[in-house]
Amino acid sequence: MKYLIFDTKKEASVESYKILKSLIDENSTLGLATGSTPTDLYAEMIADYKAGNFSYKNIKSYNLDEYVGISYDHPESYHKFMDTNLFDHIDINKANIHVPDASAANLELAVKTYQEELNNAQIDVQILGIGGNGHIGFNEPGTPFDAGVHVVDLKEETIKANSRFFDGDINLVPKQAMTMGIKDIMRAKHIILLAFGKEKREAIRSLVEGEEITENIPCTILKNHPSVYVLVDKEADFK
Repeated sequence: MKYLIFDTKKEASVESYKILKSLIDENSTLGLATGSTPTDLYAEMIADYKAGNFSYKNIKSYNLDEYVGISYDHPESYHKFMDTNLFDHIDINKANIHVPDASAANLELAVKTYQEELNNAQIDVQILGIGGNGHIGFNEPGTPFDAGVHVVDLKEETIKANSRFFDGDINLVPKQAMTMGIKDIMRAKHIILLAFGKEKREAIRSLVEGEEITENIPCTILKNHPSVYVLVDKEADFK
């Protein structure tokens, strides 16, 4: 595990793009994350594409998760987030984009379908954020390490943390999400995890310095992965 500390989110994101680019080519498969954490990384990806240095025409992407029960054109849906923050600004083929179909009438079938898609793919680099409680994707504390794609009831602290995207109103935040399982995340060849802000500090401490690997702190499983890059700003650094 490589642990890299930067003064700012922007600096960490610039470096994370350099690492990403060193690990992929123009036919790679990416695992993508949402939320405020990867936005500067996506800005770097867009800028490099617009400069003519990289094409996404043959890139495939798989997103970690999506809220259950909000339409895909809702401003806070992860389908919409990805379009706004990345896909609308690069030359990726829409047929190569995969996001969990969490608004499907038949959720059970949607879970099965996404699992099959992931099983038939090989993610080269998975981008991850991390929750203050150590969640990766929406794999909340207590999620079995061998879990695949599933629908999860979001923990109160996760709903509260995400309410900032819903005008601070926890009643507007979806209470469930469909997420890749920890097993799916661990299948990626490489993982780039980004963490910014002091509320991520204890989770980062558990990941980097803690000795325990426990389902109560989902991120700790990443200690067992052969190629993980952890990039933090100084606020998230526990040292």
